[in-house]
Amino acid sequence: MLKNPMHYLASRIFLWFWLVILATVAGTLLIGRGLPEHTEIRRLPPPLQHQLHNAARSYSDASSLEDLLQRLERGRQGRWLLVDPQQQQILNPDGLPRQFDHNWLTELSNLEQPRLLRHSNLYLAGPVTVEIEGKTLALYQQRQRPKQPWWQLSALPQSLLLVSLFLVSAVASLFLAVSITRPLRELLHSYQSFAGGDLTQRSNKLARRTDELGALGRGFNAMADRISGLLQAQQRLLRDVSHELRSPLTRAQLALALEERQQLGEQLPRLQQELEQVDALLDELLTYSRLHSGHYPFEPERLDAADIVRQLIASSQLEAQNKQQTILLDSPATVELLADKRLLCRALENILRNAIKYSPPASTIHCQLATTTTQVLVRICDQGPGVPEPQLAAIFTPFYRVSDSRNSQTGGFGLGLAIAAESIRHHGGQLAATPNQPQGLCLQLTLPRHPTGTKETGYDSL
Repeated sequence: MLKNPMHYLASRIFLWFWLVILATVAGTLLIGRGLPEHTEIRRLPPPLQHQLHNAARSYSDASSLEDLLQRLERGRQGRWLLVDPQQQQILNPDGLPRQFDHNWLTELSNLEQPRLLRHSNLYLAGPVTVEIEGKTLALYQQRQRPKQPWWQLSALPQSLLLVSLFLVSAVASLFLAVSITRPLRELLHSYQSFAGGDLTQRSNKLARRTDELGALGRGFNAMADRISGLLQAQQRLLRDVSHELRSPLTRAQLALALEERQQLGEQLPRLQQELEQVDALLDELLTYSRLHSGHYPFEPERLDAADIVRQLIASSQLEAQNKQQTILLDSPATVELLADKRLLCRALENILRNAIKYSPPASTIHCQLATTTTQVLVRICDQGPGVPEPQLAAIFTPFYRVSDSRNSQTGGFGLGLAIAAESIRHHGGQLAATPNQPQGLCLQLTLPRHPTGTKETGYDSL
């Protein structure tokens, strides 16, 4: 079944532009017909003036007025006009052209100064005087514009001009419509391929354009990259979650099997431990999912970041002392900012416990706080094995570990830094990783602040 051509954008654009062009042409023609034609009077050029006087002298020997009129008529029909200047009367009106205006003779009535009048394709030159039967008469010479060559548009019939104009406008409108809709068809093909499952499909040709259609193509490519990345992240997340859940569930099943055989209750603590680990993993996953999707409730309040860091260090001292580690704090007395306390504490706690976990025994962990008029900067640096520079950005990806080992005893769940990064992003800040010198890793947290105290210039402590 054939589709209605007007359902296509190209057809509608073509028809619209063509109708606009035709309406413009028709309106121009109608207005042009209604406007008076331009009449121009100027000085008669000397060569033409000399030629006009010579021609008039050839008629000055006429014996009578009738003889003069007969000689003028025998010359060229309608070539000369004979006028009685006293009566303002044309003596041979039969040769007048249809568009002749009698007021022109009034404009050219100066017998001492012949001039040239041009109206459309008619030229009227004069006057020159002749004496006939004691009367002074005025002669005017009329000429038609020479026939134009065939290659000039004005020489063509008007109907042919209109047909040619319509054809040219139709071709131009069709070209314009196709040039607009062809990129849109390319984008439609890319969209259909992407929706069909080809996540590598991009509209690269359209994106190279510099106009609005190019911006549309680049927007589609950016959207496709984002969706493709989200789908890949989702697949990776599902794979990693299944891997993380398999180990504690397998151990729990083993503990249940042993308990069924022994029935002594010795496996119950182990079973409880494994279930607590599954519960902790599910809690981490739920937190990350809500943060990543933007559904986590954000409740900012005025806080003292320095006090929060001091409390976290105090609560982590026991874990650090078990490894003979020292945590040093370099901070102003107070660092005020607006933040969500739960998110900020969780981010800082994850970063600090990550530093304790990977730092070697008898090492030092440095915590630094600094402020500017608009930001709060927190740096936590350890002396652990560090992270290779190409992998620094990847450590904020869920379940990512530098080591290939998936042992939760050495690497946890791999969600701590991902949750910290999402928490900081909710505050409008950034979390970045840099190498520590000579060894280790520094995590730098930048947050916007809204101070109520005096203005500060520069960083206070760094």
